[in-house]
Amino acid sequence: MHRHFTILLSVLMIAIVAIPASAYTIYLKDGSRLIAKEKHRLEDGRAIIILRNGTHTFIEASEIDIERTEKANLGDYGTALVLENGRLVEAQIKPTPQKEQRLTDVASRPESRALSRPQVRRRTTGLPEVSPYRIQSGAVDLTTFPRAPYSDMEISAEANRFLRTLGVESVQVFQGSDPSRAFLEITTNSEAAVFRSLEAAADTLLHLLNRFPGQIQSFEILMSTSNRDRAGQFLLSRELAVALADNETEISEFFIAHVQF
Repeated sequence: MHRHFTILLSVLMIAIVAIPASAYTIYLKDGSRLIAKEKHRLEDGRAIIILRNGTHTFIEASEIDIERTEKANLGDYGTALVLENGRLVEAQIKPTPQKEQRLTDVASRPESRALSRPQVRRRTTGLPEVSPYRIQSGAVDLTTFPRAPYSDMEISAEANRFLRTLGVESVQVFQGSDPSRAFLEITTNSEAAVFRSLEAAADTLLHLLNRFPGQIQSFEILMSTSNRDRAGQFLLSRELAVALADNETEISEFFIAHVQF
């Protein structure tokens, strides 16, 4: 049987620890954010940024929400995603010994246990139970959906640029199943990469909605491992992106609530 959702199982079963506090959060005026290795420097009207993976990039300094950024990084300790009572939250923290905790609250819920079981239907020699382009829930199966370049090259290029600025390197942007949707195909090889990619996609969608009003409405997202195992399929709307960007929804709970089968 094809392995389904290997990464979700590891998210629910293994211990995770807080991201080191060496990160520096840069908030932009459009509501999105960048997680840098250290505080940016200004050169000729540009903010030069070093991402946590060491990649150097830049944005226009005028795009930065200076007040929110300085407040978030008060004391120069930066922000990080930490686990509190089984919930992932963004917090301002000082360097402390890492404390191992488990996603017990999430893993103990009935819906979490249900997701740990493969739910892919097998084809038989007769008619398939599910259309080649639909999954059990009725959503478009992005693994079989035709890949075509996104209709607006400027939006596609900006989505690629912004996602890579946020540290999402292995991503392709295609035309979605609806003219107002972009289809993001992202390679993720760890639970941390899955969570990071979801948050980056939310920030990117809000950025595009602000820069290209009325031209794009949502993202269809397919995440898979390098071995082509499913790691999650999502439909990300403006409302869901806002909830993620504003920390209204914890990323682990968002994953469970909105992953499509």
